[in-house]
Amino acid sequence: MSLYYELDPADENDEPQLPPLLKPEKVSKDVDVFQKAISSSTQADTGTVFYSEKSDLVDIAILLNPEVSQKKCNQMIFVLTVAVGDAIGALAPPEVIVTNSFPGYIFLNKGEAGVVNFAIDNQKSDKDIPEWLILGLQLKIKETNQMNEDHPDPDLTSLETEGAGFISRTRLVESVSRHFLAWLNQWEDDGFAPVIKMWNQRIENDKVIEMSNGSIAKLLTIDENGVAVVEKNNEKVFLSPIEYFNEMKVLKLK
Repeated sequence: MSLYYELDPADENDEPQLPPLLKPEKVSKDVDVFQKAISSSTQADTGTVFYSEKSDLVDIAILLNPEVSQKKCNQMIFVLTVAVGDAIGALAPPEVIVTNSFPGYIFLNKGEAGVVNFAIDNQKSDKDIPEWLILGLQLKIKETNQMNEDHPDPDLTSLETEGAGFISRTRLVESVSRHFLAWLNQWEDDGFAPVIKMWNQRIENDKVIEMSNGSIAKLLTIDENGVAVVEKNNEKVFLSPIEYFNEMKVLKLK
C-alpha cells in the first residue's frame, strides 16, 4: 500500500483543466490518439490536446502550428520530454526518479514506462516552416500488458509499480500540459540550451538506439539544433528526430 495519495482526486469523466492556449479534446478508447491528431492536423486548432479516455495510461497528442524552421522543430521532442519529467516529479513520490533517452523513451527508476512520439508536415527544405507538428505521449499508469503482469520484466515498469498508481490520468494530463507550456515559453525566451541541459541531466547513458533496419546506434551527443550525433558501424552520423520518426513512424509502448 502506498503512503501517498492524490490530494485533489479527479473524476476521470471530467474534462482536464488546461492552461490558456491549450484545449482538451477527448478521444474514445478504441481510437489511436496520435493518428487522430494527425488526421485532424489541418482542421483542429493549434494547442489542441487530444487525450484518450482510458484511465490506465496517459495517451495524449498535442497539435502545434510552428513559427520556426523545420530544422528547429527537432527541438520540440526534447521540450515535451523534459516537461513530462517535471510533470511526474510534481505528482509522484520523491522515490520515483524520471530519466529519458533518445529519441523519446521515459524511464521510472530505470524501468521503461513511456514513449514520446513526433510527427510533422515535412517540408522540402529544413529552412521551411511546417504547417503543423504533433507531439505524442504514452505513459503507463497501470500495467496494461497481461504478459508483463504474469512474468514481470525488470526493464519495464509503470507508475503503479513504482508506488505512484494513485495519480489519475486527468491530473497527469493537466500536469504534463502545464509543464509543457512552461518549458515552451522558456524555449521561446532562452532558446534550446536550458532544455537540452535538463534533458542531459536525466539521460540514461546505457541505452542504445534501434534503427528501422534493425541495426543499433549509440548516442554521442545532441547538437544545438536538436540533432543527435550517433555512432553507427564505427562511424559518426547525424540523426535528427524528424528523420528518425519518418522511418520508424512511432515508438511503441511495451
